[in-house]
Amino acid sequence: MYKNYKLILFLGAAIIFLIMSASKYEEFSLKKSISACVIAKSKLKKEIKPEEARIICEKEIKN
Repeated sequence: MYKNYKLILFLGAAIIFLIMSASKYEEFSLKKSISACVIAKSKLKKEIKPEEARIICEKEIKN
């Protein structure tokens, strides 16, 4: 019976840490995706400004 409590406690802690890490790295991943998109857009279209490319990429990635 005591072993079951340890397992349940461990699983509960693991779930909490996974939720915390997912929320932390989600924003990081979004920023990296937007940065990569901005670089690609500015290389493909020379006349587009980086600010315009960032706005376009944010709309595309968030949808």
